[in-house]
Amino acid sequence: MNLADREESALPKLARIETVVFLQSVDIFSFCKAEEVLRIAAIAREKSFRADEQIFEAGDAADSLYCVVRGGVRLEASDGTVREAGPLTTFGVLELLTGRLRSAGARAESDTLVLAIAADDFFDLLAHNIEIIKALFRHLIPHFQESR
Repeated sequence: MNLADREESALPKLARIETVVFLQSVDIFSFCKAEEVLRIAAIAREKSFRADEQIFEAGDAADSLYCVVRGGVRLEASDGTVREAGPLTTFGVLELLTGRLRSAGARAESDTLVLAIAADDFFDLLAHNIEIIKALFRHLIPHFQESR
């Protein structure tokens, strides 16, 4: 199946306003103001995956972060650790921010719609928007404190 066929048979696309409202509710962007979320929405691209389709493999370059809109994703590390990502959650963020290779493979558990944000676009956006950086820190710092 080519990309055009895949997009036509995929889950329904989001309207631009739905994308913005969705991103405002996503865990990592929860501290962003509406203006900042509009900027993030401008660089987010919808991607659809069929049930059991591989999104990325462990060891791949972290070229995007993902926000689950519909469906679910299973993340399985080489040590057997499994994590689930469902609607309103993100995955692939830590590797993208640290520049590390993917620590786990990601596979769609069901027909899944995600918003993908390419690393280059994300870092270009961060380079010119200190408020988004501050919002990301507000979200991430408590998670690092919990893991101590």
